Amino acid sequence: MHAIVHFQLRLISFPNILRHWIWSGESLKDSASLDKIRSRPKNACNHRLTEDKLGQMNPKPNIALIHGWATHSEHWAGVAQDLESAGFLVRRHDLPGYRNRSSECGVLDFQDLVDDALDRVGDCDLWVGWSLGAMIALAAAAKASTSIRGVMLVSGTAKFCCDSDKEDSLNRLRLSVKENPRKAVRRFGLSMLPPAVRRELSQRLPDPGTGSIEDPAGSRATLLAGLEVLAEADLSEEVNKISVPVHLVSGEYDEIIPVSSGKELHALIPGSQFTQLPCGHIPFVECRKRFMETLFEFAQTIAASPASRKPV
Repeated sequence: MHAIVHFQLRLISFPNILRHWIWSGESLKDSASLDKIRSRPKNACNHRLTEDKLGQMNPKPNIALIHGWATHSEHWAGVAQDLESAGFLVRRHDLPGYRNRSSECGVLDFQDLVDDALDRVGDCDLWVGWSLGAMIALAAAAKASTSIRGVMLVSGTAKFCCDSDKEDSLNRLRLSVKENPRKAVRRFGLSMLPPAVRRELSQRLPDPGTGSIEDPAGSRATLLAGLEVLAEADLSEEVNKISVPVHLVSGEYDEIIPVSSGKELHALIPGSQFTQLPCGHIPFVECRKRFMETLFEFAQTIAASPASRKPV
């Protein structure tokens, strides 16, 4: 039985569900487990590495966390909390048009997103990007390898639309966002999980209905622009420009960016590391403890390279 993530059933939208998911080894099929989750303190299951392991990293690299499509920086809250508790300086980057930057125009092309990230978190040593954020981190490292000292690509790929099936699924998602962004994002959120978990959640989550068509993650225009970025971005040539350590983390049951895509990208980047975890598209939530162990170990690698810049 795979470890399963849990949520508070009163929540409807996918971004809010993610905010309340925690690591647990209990099964969603056990209704008693769900009752325990409802009454459990928010931070009851935070996993921390031992002080001995954390104490080995000095100086610690500054870390940027970059989210993916239809999500926002709050989804990194648990990861950021563990990193900050270990003494890291962490910057959670919101893409234009999302969450804390919802008032800004989110209708940008891929290169604009990369430049925006470099402007805001370009002074960070280690970039951790998830999904679309992984593509941004990869492109930024290729463009500014002298300032970025390491990249972790979580559920990453060099090209999202790599075949006709991906193009078809992206077209369906585009139509769904135009009709009702909130429903589209909810379905997308469920698709991030392994099939067995997805079926269980879909039966328990209430339907968001049509009363609110804008999801808190971003406006309809921002979401559609992000899909265009995913349709067009191709970093196959950029990987040849990477000269910093790269660690890829992929989910064994990820149906959005299959583990095979992560392995292919790993093969294209000389000297890169690859970790496969038993999860879907969200390793840092579904496999929180193992993900954090992998991140801390990679941070040690970066810390052992030429000295990290001091926070300003």
